Amino acid sequence: MIRPDLEGVKKTLEEYPFPVDLIIEVTRYCNLKCIMCPYANLKRAQGNMEFSTFKKIIDETAIENPAARIWLAIMGEPLLRGEKVIEFIRYAKEKGLREICLNTNAVLLSEEIAVKLLESGLDKILISIDANSKETYDKIRVGGDFDLVRNNVERFIKLKGEKNDNNLKLIVQFIVMDENEHEVEAFKSYWLARGAIVKIRPKLGWGNAVKSSILDSVAQETERFPCAWLTRTVSIHWDGSFSQCDADHEGYYSPGDLNNSTIKQVWEGMLAERRTRHWKGDYDFEPCNTCKDWLAGRSYFFYPERSENQ
Repeated sequence: MIRPDLEGVKKTLEEYPFPVDLIIEVTRYCNLKCIMCPYANLKRAQGNMEFSTFKKIIDETAIENPAARIWLAIMGEPLLRGEKVIEFIRYAKEKGLREICLNTNAVLLSEEIAVKLLESGLDKILISIDANSKETYDKIRVGGDFDLVRNNVERFIKLKGEKNDNNLKLIVQFIVMDENEHEVEAFKSYWLARGAIVKIRPKLGWGNAVKSSILDSVAQETERFPCAWLTRTVSIHWDGSFSQCDADHEGYYSPGDLNNSTIKQVWEGMLAERRTRHWKGDYDFEPCNTCKDWLAGRSYFFYPERSENQ
């Protein structure tokens, strides 16, 4: 069983004046219903982020912390936005932000979109596959197409090579769970041989929305410590509302709204109060009191010619 790198994540725990990672939900629509994701049972309203909302996020971040990482992710598939997501990426890079990252399931990663992403200034694309066989993929990524995704990713690698683009990092992700743990090594070998970076991480529980046997096991032997989701990150939904963290995917414990406040105001307001409670060892509030996602640790990254933990 993969063991979460808890010591690695502890080293990142400190009080930051502004978020280090901003996770932005450019859409609340997805084309898959993966078994390790709460999307299929989500009650929160669906919609697409307006450019004006995205612009407000980027403009403030460019002033407060241009070294922050922008992740286009949360509860939706960014490539469903088509040209709009390209516009978002270009704007963020024009404002001087250091790292723009796109999470995708690659079902819609056509050649046309691939070329536009390679020309957009995107710094990192993280492609979630989670299997090395069609049989396992179909159990996990419900509604996807294993062969299509593999072909799309391999074509992207080829196009990236033709452009001689060494700046954009292409990462294929494997979320370890009971259904796929037997394919970890084969997955690593397959994609490392094709020049991709491989990311391996344990399955999250999303605040107990889904079961993670790995985190359940580690929780029995680990003393609680502050959560990196709360101390480093903000998550902003498509409509401008904040969630407290990944466990608050419904937004029940929202610390604020971008429509009537700034990111910094939210970071220094209710989120600061909750961070302070964590620093003092007080986790007796929802959703933290039952959540185990603080145990996920740092992900393991493997490179074509070297491997490291980061």
